[in-house]
Amino acid sequence: MRPARPTPRRRACTGAAAAGIALLAGSLAACGADSEDTASAGPDGSTSAVGNNLVTAMKPLDAYPVPTEKLDNVDSVAGKTIFYVPITKQAPQFTTTEKAVAAAAETVGLRLQVCDGKGTPTDIGGCISQATDAKAAAIIADAIPYALAANGLDAAQKAGIPVVISNQVPDPSHPASKTLTWVQVPGSEQQIRLFDWIASDSKGKANILVNQSSDGLSPASYVADGKAALTKSCPDCKLTINKVTSSNFALIPSSTSAVLLKDPTISYADAQFEQYLQPTQGGVQQASRTDIKVVTGSASLGGMKALKSGSLAAVTAQAAAFQGWVNTDAALRLILGKPVPEYNIPTRLFTKDNIGDIKLTEEAELSGEWFGPATFTDDFKKLWGVA
Repeated sequence: MRPARPTPRRRACTGAAAAGIALLAGSLAACGADSEDTASAGPDGSTSAVGNNLVTAMKPLDAYPVPTEKLDNVDSVAGKTIFYVPITKQAPQFTTTEKAVAAAAETVGLRLQVCDGKGTPTDIGGCISQATDAKAAAIIADAIPYALAANGLDAAQKAGIPVVISNQVPDPSHPASKTLTWVQVPGSEQQIRLFDWIASDSKGKANILVNQSSDGLSPASYVADGKAALTKSCPDCKLTINKVTSSNFALIPSSTSAVLLKDPTISYADAQFEQYLQPTQGGVQQASRTDIKVVTGSASLGGMKALKSGSLAAVTAQAAAFQGWVNTDAALRLILGKPVPEYNIPTRLFTKDNIGDIKLTEEAELSGEWFGPATFTDDFKKLWGVA
């Protein structure tokens, strides 16, 4: 049986609270020229490994990497409430994760309360405070940098409420503890695979625009890892970074078109996460660049359908439904005072060559069958003693 693909090591990132708040407070410049970071690829490197990596990245898994450590006394959590707080519900991926958390919580008798962070420190802090005031059994914070809600997260843990932070590079200034754990995701792997595909598709001559999220430090880390890999595999490729944020969607089309108009040789546009896809495509249209191939990461059903229709060239996606069950498992272990294992969230690359292999339905997305056998829900139930 082919094991789950390993997730690359992520670089740990830190940041002061004030700096993190500024990132979400609308620091995006109105013109791409002010928000660009351009670099050419390095002088050497081989593309021989790229083809092999792409073949592997496009295949489904033989089995999901479900933890093996069983939990006892799970029935003791019945009737308690956990909070799920995504950084913004504008990201379609979080809807899938939310539904999966709800299903997982229901199997053990937990109640679920959802609070939208809306991409702003004020709303995120309000959600964390609401959970603390409600004496939640646990808080699952999705894609929220610790620095953006440090006071609230500190207060929650001081009140005995454990916190699971998902979709973030662990912050070394806030290490895992009895009340805090980090669930890493394949953000770097997704970025590397998209760049691998672009390098292959362009025959090593791509000029790429990346609309990189500035919502915290993790997205920049993912792009930096992708850039490092691109430098080695595609020495003649060029990368331009345009910083965008979920708190200022209205500026994304204009900043995107400004970059494209400034550099007419750009041939690929990468919306780092699907939540930025529509405004990125709007910017491409504003620039009247019909030759641009658009790709995106963290794709959900909408992105998959766009790929199928031909309006996207390639996408990467992570198993958001599996992640919902993983997040719940982590919360249960913290609630019960048990060690939290290291999780691996699968990812997969989709192009016109394999998009026809999957069902483009909400049921299929929620089942996790896009990435491998949809048996992980039963596996988790066995781990929790509720099968």
